Amino acid sequence: MDVCAGGTISVGATSITFTNHHKVTCNITSCALPGFPKIPPPVPVPPKVGSTPGTITVPLNPPPTQTGDYEYTPDCCGGETNPVIKVQ
Repeated sequence: MDVCAGGTISVGATSITFTNHHKVTCNITSCALPGFPKIPPPVPVPPKVGSTPGTITVPLNPPPTQTGDYEYTPDCCGGETNPVIKVQ
């Protein structure tokens, strides 16, 4: 899922793969999704190299059991609203 856009995962998902299309590392500095790794430290999504976006796969432990929208905060996007992980 694009680190600046958010996206959808399924109930029971064991991980999320974030992609970063920026030329700098994008740090996820907070996340409301239960099971997301403890912050701090921030979760770094590597920068793109050439035309290849950076990626990181983040484990979810435990996997989500309820549907809902969970906001998170990336530090590289500059948007007025934070993206959302939608669990369905």
